[in-house]
Amino acid sequence: MSFAQQRNGPLRSKVVCPHCWHAFAVYDVLYIAGHPDLLGDPRLGSEHPPRFLPTRFTPDCAALDIKGMPCRRLACPRCHLEIPRAVIELKPRVVSIIGAPACGKSYFITAQSWSLRTVLAGQFRVAFADADPLMNQRLNDYESLLFLNPDDDALVELPKTETFGEFYSSVLFGGQAVYYLKPFLFTLKPTADHPNARGASQLGRVLCVYDNAGESFLPGQESIVRPVTGHLAASDLLLFLFDPTQDVRFRRAISAGASGDQDVAAAIKSRQAAFRQESVLNEAAQRIARSYRFADKRLRPPLAVVVTKFDVWRSLLGVADLPQAWRWIESIGLAGVETHAIEAVSRRVRAMLMQWTPEVVNTAEDLCDRVIYIPVSATGTAPVFDETRNTWGFRPGSLKPIWTETPLLYYLAKWERGIIGSTRPRRSSGVPADGLKPPPGDQPVSGG
Repeated sequence: MSFAQQRNGPLRSKVVCPHCWHAFAVYDVLYIAGHPDLLGDPRLGSEHPPRFLPTRFTPDCAALDIKGMPCRRLACPRCHLEIPRAVIELKPRVVSIIGAPACGKSYFITAQSWSLRTVLAGQFRVAFADADPLMNQRLNDYESLLFLNPDDDALVELPKTETFGEFYSSVLFGGQAVYYLKPFLFTLKPTADHPNARGASQLGRVLCVYDNAGESFLPGQESIVRPVTGHLAASDLLLFLFDPTQDVRFRRAISAGASGDQDVAAAIKSRQAAFRQESVLNEAAQRIARSYRFADKRLRPPLAVVVTKFDVWRSLLGVADLPQAWRWIESIGLAGVETHAIEAVSRRVRAMLMQWTPEVVNTAEDLCDRVIYIPVSATGTAPVFDETRNTWGFRPGSLKPIWTETPLLYYLAKWERGIIGSTRPRRSSGVPADGLKPPPGDQPVSGG
């Protein structure tokens, strides 16, 4: 019995490994031996159970290893790394996160996944879950540290993403070790009360999110034995995190506009590092352009320029708050993404970036035809300095993420039709057309 014949649910004919991005036919997927006496794999080493192409199955479709042990865990036929079953059942969507060192990628990914777990299920009737809890263990630990911490006043910080170690998987090819970045994998599926629940197998997606160390995007860091940004060539959505507090021009403008604000002063002081962040995006652009798939600019995925730490620089946008990114529609019992409001905010953010860092806008729009500019804050509050450890951290009780779920919501509503929908523009009701609320006594800035 072949793998295709023994399947107990709809499978994809072509599968892409989320580790090495190798495309293969579903019937070539390997199983992982389950018997404890079976150890030693030519790709992964002596401590790992061997991978095998099964020829025997149990009546309930579990593969049998050479010791007769039923096996259900799957692996890629090229790199032999384990893949969740969702990878062979659902269409993959690759999200590549790009950013300079210390721009806040880990905080953003943590706050984004935490927000999406609640927002997608409660507002859009879409289940957002770990495709494999073990593969997402690091991210789950981060979520617990920041948002499920029993001590609201504890001073916590996320560790820096390293360019080596536990964040990577080592695979042997001809005696040469090649290192792949471990992805975070999630499933997106309409729930039973979703209007398109019957099409869950067609509409469902497996979301592959990659969190590289910022140093991986510096020139000269990519190599054949460390293809850790190879996901760029398979990406469906690019997220470039731009941190204004790392730019000298922005720091001066923020400080001038928020004189006496202790939170802003703390945020600026905690970020003294300065990088030419557009050079990181430009390096990523060069790697994307070298890909055969994206040689033509028109075929490249959409790019979201995610401008982080909105709570620090909101005065430069001339607003007190951002509008809610979705609106509940009572008639259908479901929310829709406010794409028009998001696009209006995007135009204002773009105008602001053109004023202070035009090279970022130019680089982004030279890379992709579809670009959206989205302000976010992963923490919604300034860091606190810990004198005993000589480091900065955050108090869990003060965390209030702002718009971290918006980049993915906008992508799903705009380019993944059927999972979540968008709303129509609001009729005139005395609310500004872009939904932005100006600070008391101020007028909103014009913004393109």
